[in-house]
Amino acid sequence: MRGYEISYIMMDRLRDTTYDFEIGNTIAQRHNATFKRREEFVSETCLDFEQTPVYLGASRYIPLPETSELCFMVPKSAAKSVFLVLLDPFDRYSWIAFGLTVVAISLVLYWFSDSSRQSNIIFIVLEMLMIVLNGPTHELVERFERFVVGLFMLLSIVVISGYQSLVISFISSPRYDPQLDTFDAINDTCLFMHDLSLTNMGYNFKNIHYTKEIFKSFETMWKAKYCVIITCTEAKYIMAHIGAVDRPEKLNSGTTLVYSQQHWKHIKQRLKYFRYSKARVHSLMAMYRVAEESPVYHNLAFYTQAFIEGRLEYFPVLKKSIPLPRDILEDTVKSISVRQTNLEDLLIAWLLYCLGIILSVVSFIVEEVTLCKRKIKHRIFEGFTKANSCIKLVIARVMAKLRFVKK
Repeated sequence: MRGYEISYIMMDRLRDTTYDFEIGNTIAQRHNATFKRREEFVSETCLDFEQTPVYLGASRYIPLPETSELCFMVPKSAAKSVFLVLLDPFDRYSWIAFGLTVVAISLVLYWFSDSSRQSNIIFIVLEMLMIVLNGPTHELVERFERFVVGLFMLLSIVVISGYQSLVISFISSPRYDPQLDTFDAINDTCLFMHDLSLTNMGYNFKNIHYTKEIFKSFETMWKAKYCVIITCTEAKYIMAHIGAVDRPEKLNSGTTLVYSQQHWKHIKQRLKYFRYSKARVHSLMAMYRVAEESPVYHNLAFYTQAFIEGRLEYFPVLKKSIPLPRDILEDTVKSISVRQTNLEDLLIAWLLYCLGIILSVVSFIVEEVTLCKRKIKHRIFEGFTKANSCIKLVIARVMAKLRFVKK
């Protein structure tokens, strides 16, 4: 090739390029050429071939033995309120079914039980709830009533035992809202900045932002549910090295981008609010894009195919760098583990205690008012009856006197 300089640029800056360098250097050594990698994003010279996670436009492409994907950086899920401990053990359908069961059994007792028929339906429902919490409050006389309430108590024992166990587990471990790990959830929740290139690729997200006031701090971005699309190689690289105190001192031999110490601390601070989602988009085979006028197209296609057939991308001598994990490490907000219950967790117990006292007082007042209404109605009825009899007696006496006067 008479000393021709082969120019190569890679837009995915954190991708391991050991494989690419070996192919380029092999072509240069065997065909009297030189190989040079370009560092700039927008090259001012003519390029022979490049590797990028996004391919746009018609050109010559050579497939590689790997895949290329785009990942999402999404906000971490917020912690759930402590009050949800009371509701989360069962889903809404379970609560609806339980409520309908209480109402149905109350109606059965009200319609078919002689002793319960004389009571108010509201009192029967309250009695069913008391049976769930602490057992019956009065002796059951009828056989039918004992049978129905007994079966309901068996159901309550199972339901309440499971409920109590789940409540204790939820108090002793931190709980968070569902993670954004599907494309639909990300599309419905996340806020994306307007990006013409993404729009041209067909990614028309629901929530698009055009100004930059949300970038004041990571907390502001987290509250706004800001998300961003990045290359999966960047996500893998950062998750593989995030345990470093400042930044990795020695990077892989094929990695082209070195983060500064300040930038690395900035990334670690960002990961306190954000995480890498499991959702993937734009999954396709990685390829070299070769310029139409490049004289190395046939050599590049030949040697790339030879490297693939020889499985040299896995050859230990060729792969001198430490392999990065193929999957992004699982990054939850906090590892879910059982911990000691502290005073803050017991706050819900004291609030429930106070709420129970308030409800008991209110229930007692309602019962007393209901009973007082009955007594008042009874006394008013007796008063009207006595007044009516007195009026009749007075009228009878008056009529008797009138008859005596006429005689």
